[in-house]
Amino acid sequence: MNLRSLYARWRRGWLYARCLASDVRAIVLRYHSVADPGAASRYIDPGLSVTPERFREQIALLQRHFELLAPGQLLARLAAGSPQRRGVMITFDDGYRDNVEVALPILREFDAVAVFYVTSGPLQCSTWLWVSELRRLTEMLPEGPLDLPAPGPVSVRRGSRRELRRALTGWLAGLDHSERERALDRLAARAGLERGAGLDGSFMSPDDLRTLRRSGMIVGAHTRSHPHLDRVDAATGAAEVEGGRQDLERLLGEPVVHFAYPNPGGLGKFGPVARSAVSTAGFLSGVTSRPAPLAHGCDPLLLPRIGVYSGSQEKQLFELLERYGER
Repeated sequence: MNLRSLYARWRRGWLYARCLASDVRAIVLRYHSVADPGAASRYIDPGLSVTPERFREQIALLQRHFELLAPGQLLARLAAGSPQRRGVMITFDDGYRDNVEVALPILREFDAVAVFYVTSGPLQCSTWLWVSELRRLTEMLPEGPLDLPAPGPVSVRRGSRRELRRALTGWLAGLDHSERERALDRLAARAGLERGAGLDGSFMSPDDLRTLRRSGMIVGAHTRSHPHLDRVDAATGAAEVEGGRQDLERLLGEPVVHFAYPNPGGLGKFGPVARSAVSTAGFLSGVTSRPAPLAHGCDPLLLPRIGVYSGSQEKQLFELLERYGER
């Protein structure tokens, strides 16, 4: 292990320990996918997916050592005194079908509750998430410059697919839905692929969403088309936030009051304009992708979460969770 890896591991451990030692005695975990690596790689970076075997071990550990929290219980902790037992809120982002087919049976096996933040556009149209499609397109693009109205020249070079995908994600995340679709049309034509090739069935259906609710899970909103809310204009962001809530409420026939900020490409911060859109839409809570300790009185619309990524990161995280859970 080189010095950079050692430092990254030390810093993660320091941050996770701070989160677990907070006076709220709770953390929020952020998952995306639970699937076998070969299946997951069709629609998501395998690093964002954990295997069913590891997920079962993780949920068993959490159920054994922690109180598994719903959003209302977490908000009550933030407003009240220090609880006796440590707590964890389990969350999933985006709306991949494996959440229902693989993760849900494991959660039910342990009588565990989780919050599923679902992007409503692919759900309503029976399509796929654009970040899934971009992953496949960048793998198939031929070498050479791309004729795109992106900021700065973009070129496909040998061995640069990850950097290319990150650059294109940052650009596409700041476009509105129709602009993004036109850009993806051009990328698909350049790659020689049909739109959505190989992605059928990767995203939830409306029936899957209802299955989650019938199973006692909580559904939250995640915008309509998964932009980065700090990169689109205020009107587009507000329409994405409110529209996603309305779409889910129509499908479920009940209020949807919890929200997760999309973070395509791991682009980071969520500023006052994004928060204002979430507040105006009437959400009771909003969770981010920023790992940090929870504290009494922290903003309920900007709650931090710890991501769970396959490999050494999740191993280190759950070793710490077990150690703190036994105290």
